Amino acid sequence: MMVAVGVLGLLLFLQLCSGDSSVLGTAVGQGTTPYSTQPPAALSTLPAAGTWELRLVNGGARCAGRVEVKHEGEWGSVCVSDYHWESKWDAVVCKSLGCGRVVHSSVYAPFGQGTGRIWLHVFCRGSEMLLQDCIHLDWGNHYCDHDTDVGVTCEDALELRLADGGGPCAGRVEVKLRGRWGTVGDDNWNMDNAEVVCQQLGCGSATGAYTASTLFGKGTGSISLTRVDCQGNETALWYCKIYGWGPYRGTHNYDTAVTCQGFSRLVGSNMACAGRLEVRQGRTWTRVCEGDVDIKAAQVVCRELGCGPALAVPGAGWFEAGMGQFWQGGFKCTGTEPLLSACARQLPRSEGCTGHATIICSSYTGFRLAGNSSSCAGRVEVEAGGSWGSLCASDWDLFEAHVFCHHFGCGPAVTVPPGGYFGGEDGLLRRDTFSCSGSEHHPGQCPTVVLGQPACLPGHAAAINCSGLYHTCFRGLLGHPRNQEQGPEGVAEPLRLVEGESRCDGRLEVATSLGAWARVPAGLWDNQGASVVCRQLGCGVPEKVYTVPGSSPAALQGLWCAGTEHSLAQCNVSGMAAVPTGSPEEVAVVCSGSRRVMLVGGTGRCAGRVEVYINGTWGSICQDAWDLSDATVVCRQLGCGTALEAPGSAPFGPGTGPLWLDAGGCAGTEASLWDCPALAPRVCRRGGGAGAVCSEHLSLRLTGGSNRCSGHLEVLHNGTWGRVCANGTSAATATIVCRQLGCGDGGTLMDAPIWDPAPAWLSWVDCEEGSRLLWQCPSAPWHLHTCSLSGDAYVTCHQDSNDASGTPTPSPGVPSSRAPLAAAGTVSVPTVLCVVLGTLLFLTLGVLAVQVCCARACPG
Repeated sequence: MMVAVGVLGLLLFLQLCSGDSSVLGTAVGQGTTPYSTQPPAALSTLPAAGTWELRLVNGGARCAGRVEVKHEGEWGSVCVSDYHWESKWDAVVCKSLGCGRVVHSSVYAPFGQGTGRIWLHVFCRGSEMLLQDCIHLDWGNHYCDHDTDVGVTCEDALELRLADGGGPCAGRVEVKLRGRWGTVGDDNWNMDNAEVVCQQLGCGSATGAYTASTLFGKGTGSISLTRVDCQGNETALWYCKIYGWGPYRGTHNYDTAVTCQGFSRLVGSNMACAGRLEVRQGRTWTRVCEGDVDIKAAQVVCRELGCGPALAVPGAGWFEAGMGQFWQGGFKCTGTEPLLSACARQLPRSEGCTGHATIICSSYTGFRLAGNSSSCAGRVEVEAGGSWGSLCASDWDLFEAHVFCHHFGCGPAVTVPPGGYFGGEDGLLRRDTFSCSGSEHHPGQCPTVVLGQPACLPGHAAAINCSGLYHTCFRGLLGHPRNQEQGPEGVAEPLRLVEGESRCDGRLEVATSLGAWARVPAGLWDNQGASVVCRQLGCGVPEKVYTVPGSSPAALQGLWCAGTEHSLAQCNVSGMAAVPTGSPEEVAVVCSGSRRVMLVGGTGRCAGRVEVYINGTWGSICQDAWDLSDATVVCRQLGCGTALEAPGSAPFGPGTGPLWLDAGGCAGTEASLWDCPALAPRVCRRGGGAGAVCSEHLSLRLTGGSNRCSGHLEVLHNGTWGRVCANGTSAATATIVCRQLGCGDGGTLMDAPIWDPAPAWLSWVDCEEGSRLLWQCPSAPWHLHTCSLSGDAYVTCHQDSNDASGTPTPSPGVPSSRAPLAAAGTVSVPTVLCVVLGTLLFLTLGVLAVQVCCARACPG
């Protein structure tokens, strides 16, 4: 008994006095004190590496559980005396196993008591690389029971997610603990806690902290953590102060949830899924260089934002340039990551940034035909926000039908049946009005609008009837149509133009068998075939035939046309079997149907610099002869109403592409720019950048308040500002408006009584939670009127203080002004205790020595 007391006393003395008088202070988090590297004679170190094994058990993962070591072929537990409050055994264990930092540990058998041997009773100072380097009482010697079997949870054993929120950046907070997912319960959950969760997940800053039941529903199963207290700057939720480590069984009334801003956003346009890319850096938004984003990164951004597929990465100049710093570095994505923040990072470019990155995504995540047994005729349905609905047949014509038919792989449209022809009386009818030109290669490229559109009549669902006849073109060459390439809905087209701006330009490919496409070598092609290709695709006449570097392992053996054929099947084809190609170049075609016009550089599709796509290249228009008549044709061609202005390059920039000198001679009555007389060849004196502002250009603002983020809600339509009546306008509309204006992520809607009546454009604006833009919200039709006695809508935004302040967050490790400082010239409490205990130990050993001497001198 006296030996045990002596050993424990010696351990305590070494623990207190081993070269630093501040040891006791470290027990309350003031640091780690180096321990003497020379163990006393009564202690030893573990055997050399390679003669022992270490594991964690009963933790549900490799990096969590009860600590066990293997000695002489038998596994046994490890204990630590509960008064060894500063022993850093847990850090050594996590380090030894390669499991990261310590998250939580306990000496009171947190993973259950062992049943076999207790092999080790250890003391570690934390700097040891392996557990065998720690001091211990030799194998099998210990002064503890299984109730002090140590257990540890390392960071690699934990996972964090947001559940039931419809995306990775919103939902109920759940932590994977001991191999199972469980909720986080806290009756005082706040924004500091939410900020840590959002930043840890790569979702930017937090926008809300909630009780889960209010938005996302209660969880089921276990509760992983309870009572969490974060400062807001921790790198992970488990590094916050946590009062309850589960798993627990109990009520889920206090399950927590968060909503985050997200890591990326698209801004600078009035489209929800297109614009300038910005990413979250700390608590501010930063721009991204155009050279640091490719189509794979765009796919990730579109998915993260809940949009459809990425359609283009057009580069700088298409949307407002914005202000502020650029993100330092690029993104190297595979295209499958859930968030842009999960992509690998690239080093910053040494040559600097030439412009901001822009991305265009589809606003719709799916398209399909319903209500008919044929795969090429039926009711048109689209998916947005996770729900399917039929498109309204209002303003639905052959241009839209062509785009959808080609998207389904069904050739051109034959007819547009009347609304409701294929049913749709019972399902959701969407008011989204598509304005396609007919040459778009994806329906998501067609401009759409909802705000101000009249309600759809019950059952008035859009329908299409596609030809579906392309499968007969190569029957003689390929045999049965089943041998040809199948489109998304199972119907074949035997040729296509790919990698262009539309379905009417790009590299030529022809179908050779099911799922196989062959390209055409430049050496086996005559330009007469281009006329046949454009005619067969319904894309007009060829504008340009050129070659591109070969990239396909197979190509046709030969293909020659006279130019008068209706399809390639009628041309002289020497062999349709795909064979390895030795040609370094392949054929590409630009048809006149690929011509497109857009307004870029403004805040919406109906105002900006005129850009035209001709001969396979985007370019701007010379300002010299540009006037309101020309702008009128552009506005009509884009479905943007009439022209209000025909500005030069000042408001929207001069553009960077080649100049198109033929434009500028329109009478104003033409259907498109291509119908206007071409001007005589000339030199452009004023440069490019001709623009147009159309009557359908939509904008919004808040007026009459204390700043730009509060006031009466007004919208610009047909060149006139008008208010929005409070009557029937939803509370969520305020949130959408504030986000669109960059005034934070929330707002309050109030009724403003009419003291000074002003004209109003809209009423019954019914935005829903989760809507992105005001233009996508249903409302009563456009109509100038005066609001009723309820007045107009007055919005007060909850401004984004994170963006506005830019206040830096104190870095970890910087001394706080509130931290107590030791007074100079004083003696700390641990020093006094060390001296006192050392003296008592000396006296005790002296008494023991006297007793031993007396016993030997006086036997009996």
